[in-house]
Amino acid sequence: MKRGADSDLDVQAQCRSLALQQIGMLTRIAEIGMRLVEATGAKAIAQAERPEAERPEAEQPDTEAPRADAPASVDHGLAFARHAQTVQRALALRARTADSLCTRDKADRKARRARQRDHVTEALFALIWDAARPTGDLEEAEFRITEMRDQLDELYDDEEDRVEDRPVGSVIAGLACGLRLSEQWHRRATDWSDLAYPPPPAGTPAGIRERRRARLHELMQHTLDGIVVGQAALRAALEARLKEPDVEALIDAEPPMRAARRLCASLGIDFDAAYREPKQPDTG
Repeated sequence: MKRGADSDLDVQAQCRSLALQQIGMLTRIAEIGMRLVEATGAKAIAQAERPEAERPEAEQPDTEAPRADAPASVDHGLAFARHAQTVQRALALRARTADSLCTRDKADRKARRARQRDHVTEALFALIWDAARPTGDLEEAEFRITEMRDQLDELYDDEEDRVEDRPVGSVIAGLACGLRLSEQWHRRATDWSDLAYPPPPAGTPAGIRERRRARLHELMQHTLDGIVVGQAALRAALEARLKEPDVEALIDAEPPMRAARRLCASLGIDFDAAYREPKQPDTG
């Protein structure tokens, strides 16, 4: 029974939770330590500035053996140093823990990104050869494979684009449209696709988001207008892409020109960046 419970434990999630808890505790220790540092620091300064003759007997240098009933001498400078060291240790431990957590997260993201790229590449290879099989046109297949590799590089080389967080089925669908493989994808989608397209976010967007979205549509429209083959499939793929949850964050976080470039990369097409370059910063 215990073995079954242990097998259900998500070790990675547990380690991340413990690391975050440790960072929170070390932050709290540092905050409390700073309060003590400030309090003892003020006392230490006052003690150091006080003339020796005015110091209480307990604070004056010992010239003879202290009496048994004499009050203990308080060295506020020493207390200040101890509290300061506690804060320094807490901050150093927190920095190491945060750095270790970031390293693990980066490695996990890199691994997920590589796994998704392998999955997408395998699926697109199969679609390309499916398209070439009826005609036996190997030259066209090789051309599409080269085009596919270029588009995959364009999509996955942008480290700021968290493509690995998107459903793998929608990633394949977008690239398949740009590579003119949408028909093959519709036939074989059930072989590779996970949950299709999440519903669009609920709520009314703000005015600035509407302006940015309108600008994004304008840029994408011009790019699609310049494509002759597979334009209808690409328009459908774009509409589906715009409903994915990450697009709302993309519209909020990136200028429309950069957002359009990333959307084009996810659809496997080249962005027409020469269209109406804004004179003002392209922030929407």
